[in-house]
Amino acid sequence: MILTLIAGALAGWGAKRIEPQVTDQLYRWLGDEGMIADQDRGVAALLVCLLTAAAVLSLLGEGGRVFLFTLLASLGYFQQELRDFALNRKP
Repeated sequence: MILTLIAGALAGWGAKRIEPQVTDQLYRWLGDEGMIADQDRGVAALLVCLLTAAAVLSLLGEGGRVFLFTLLASLGYFQQELRDFALNRKP
């Protein structure tokens, strides 16, 4: 339990610090026309940190539910953007 709290706090702390790297990677993947809004870039960085923390917790035996919860939360938050990207991508 305490390890989960520490990992969550570290994920929140690290999100602002990795936001530029996440934004750069998103530009590489999505390009200018498919890029998410400015306010969503911070959320994307937070979700990357949360998924990383959840994966580490799962590997340490804290349970896979934390990882699944974080993954589904990220898919739920970005579902419209993901759907638009999938439907509009060029083969």
